[in-house]
Amino acid sequence: MIEFALSKLNLLIFVTAIAAIVVFFIGSVNSNMKIKQSYELVYKVGKELKIGIDSSSYCTVKFIDIPRKIYVNSGGSDAFSINYKLNVAMVKSPDEGTGKIVLSVIDRKPKKPQIYAAYDIDYNGEVEFYDSNFSNGSYQFNETKTANFDPQKSNSIDNTILFVKKIESGKPKIYLIPCLLKNGIYQCRDFIKGTSDLSSISCLQETAIPELYRGA
Repeated sequence: MIEFALSKLNLLIFVTAIAAIVVFFIGSVNSNMKIKQSYELVYKVGKELKIGIDSSSYCTVKFIDIPRKIYVNSGGSDAFSINYKLNVAMVKSPDEGTGKIVLSVIDRKPKKPQIYAAYDIDYNGEVEFYDSNFSNGSYQFNETKTANFDPQKSNSIDNTILFVKKIESGKPKIYLIPCLLKNGIYQCRDFIKGTSDLSSISCLQETAIPELYRGA
């Protein structure tokens, strides 16, 4: 009886150890996939920004789409996904002679969010970031020091980022504005029309980008 009990105990210990190894392995794979998929996103968005910044045109507009969630497996299951924010910040050197735009994928925790991946591009110019909030049936836009594009927040339009670059006094200036196409209307349209600094930009005018102004 004692030998039988000991053999059962050893079997239980063995099975528990195997289960712990499997759980650790799956956790490690998921963690690595989160980092990989997060880096792919910041790399993709960073390259889109770089192409716009390096464009020889004096005025450039493009729409950059980001996913609602980052999926860490091919099945697209919510159980293996990240609810994230895309943080974009301008970092200048102490003498302000050089600078970088830094993109980070972070989780949605309000305090001490985890950074999954980051990517930076060289940029010597000005940046204006905007965020959006839905209030009283319409979207309100505010200029911010950094951008936190959050596709998961209530009534979010952060899934699409409007990138605008203009050359001002020989130097580039870019704008990043949340602007999802929703119900056939780009949701930043009225904000742009009502903001003189933006509506006066040549490549943001209706003749240059008519699709921005379509809809009721």
